Amino acid sequence: MLALTSREPFHFGADWFDCWTGAFGDADLVEGLRVVIAERRVGPVRFRVLRSATNPHSVHYDVSDATALSGDLATRLLAHRRVAAVELDYLPEGGRLLRAAQGWRGVRTRIAPHALAPLIDTTGSHDSWLARRSKKVRNMLRRESDAAAQRGMRFENVTEDPTASDLWQRMLLLEQSGWKGRERSAILDDPAATRFYTELVRRAAAAGALQIGLMWLGERLVAFEFGVLGGERLFLLKVAYDEEFSSMSLGHVLAAQMIRHCFEHPAIGCYDKMGNGMTPAPYKLRFADACAPLYRVTIYAPNAAGLMLFAYDTARARAKAWRDARRAAA
Repeated sequence: MLALTSREPFHFGADWFDCWTGAFGDADLVEGLRVVIAERRVGPVRFRVLRSATNPHSVHYDVSDATALSGDLATRLLAHRRVAAVELDYLPEGGRLLRAAQGWRGVRTRIAPHALAPLIDTTGSHDSWLARRSKKVRNMLRRESDAAAQRGMRFENVTEDPTASDLWQRMLLLEQSGWKGRERSAILDDPAATRFYTELVRRAAAAGALQIGLMWLGERLVAFEFGVLGGERLFLLKVAYDEEFSSMSLGHVLAAQMIRHCFEHPAIGCYDKMGNGMTPAPYKLRFADACAPLYRVTIYAPNAAGLMLFAYDTARARAKAWRDARRAAA
């Protein structure tokens, strides 16, 4: 079952943030925004700041249409616990919160992109999408899909709670068996991430927002990816494959199957491959139609601490722009 687009997007609702706070710590609710107290250090100086309840496990941060945004929201956020700055991450272009920030006056505010998300438009036909790929990519996908089929591998889409069986544990162990496990970055290597994703798949399944893609070789799970549906957009959260079959590029094979699945379901209008930096992984770009920026909005308090942070962030941004220009000219 797919989540109804008339409902509040799953990632803006209480279910998402209940999972997040249950795993990563409590968050305050200020003017409809979930925020946490944090600390920034500039050399030996420490600053108390307010941050959005987000981290690399997050998707978009925004407010639903039902939430009223007051005209003095920036001032109210700064007044909460009297912080030196407020940092809001993962704001989508065109979102309500970003539009509000662009109109704030009377407060020092910085708005800058901090991540790029590769997007696949799934509103048309799969054939049209495939035709827009380069000949090299089309040949690669055909070759890899044929090889998987010849080995007897099959694709399955699952929307039910995987924790109700041994499927979830099999997925987690598969992820940990590869490079993520060696680098100690798999879900199972982080108790907080384990709590977050385990509860998230349960609640997303109950809300009709969970989408899991599986590749099987007989009864052996050899690859998976899963995400949550927010409105008409499917957000990819995690991917893993069995490295015994690394020469078969199972990540590509599964991605191609999930993309086809998205085209077959009109309720999914966009497949968001997600990004946590300004340089998306090349394998994500091979399938993307465009990249959408996610923004960081920083509001600075009208006091000495806020002015120091503003000066520091401004100097860093100018230094980065100078370095980027030199690299481009080299």
